[in-house]
Amino acid sequence: MIELFHASFSGVNFMPTLLLVFVLFYWMLVIFGAVDVSSVDVDVDIDADVDIDGASEPSVSWLNEILRFFNLDKIPLMVFLTFLAIPMWVISIMSNHIIGNSSVLFSLLLLVPNFVVSLIIAKPLTIPFVKMFVYLEQDTEGSDDLLGREGKVVVGSDASKMGQGDVNISGNSYRINIKTKKGSIKRGQTMLVVNHIKNEGYYIVEPYETIN
Repeated sequence: MIELFHASFSGVNFMPTLLLVFVLFYWMLVIFGAVDVSSVDVDVDIDADVDIDGASEPSVSWLNEILRFFNLDKIPLMVFLTFLAIPMWVISIMSNHIIGNSSVLFSLLLLVPNFVVSLIIAKPLTIPFVKMFVYLEQDTEGSDDLLGREGKVVVGSDASKMGQGDVNISGNSYRINIKTKKGSIKRGQTMLVVNHIKNEGYYIVEPYETIN
């Protein structure tokens, strides 16, 4: 155990250990109620906004697709990061021990394949949590509660492209998948929830303009 402790905090394994300590500290805060499990999350706007001259900004839809592939559209970032940190730490400890590596520079190079392999391992490990969080969202975001509610668009969408929006009910914010019936809606716009497509897990929304 002492040898494992010294190996963990040695220079060659320090970065994966630091990541593991970070996620463990985070979950301690969650257990004691200091932070919420979803307090650290990622939002990616997949829209290519058009300016006055008609030129569009570069789309980041490829990044959104990567996040979806690794289930980050369905689970909190810290859940995924936990299942990434654990295999990274184990692989780092074992690989540096097996090859007898004592070079910090070489260990940093080894982090690249270590990170890739850990990503591949993390994806299937998070699948049970995807089902759990989808169930929790369905339980807390009933269609009767959200229909007719106003919200803010987080990720723009149209009739064929899935986006996301936030709806606030009594101080609680709910993240929902959205599409429009026709036309498009962009990030930052106020939306009105008009329908719930239960079998596909998203809501139909339309732009909503308040009258001053």
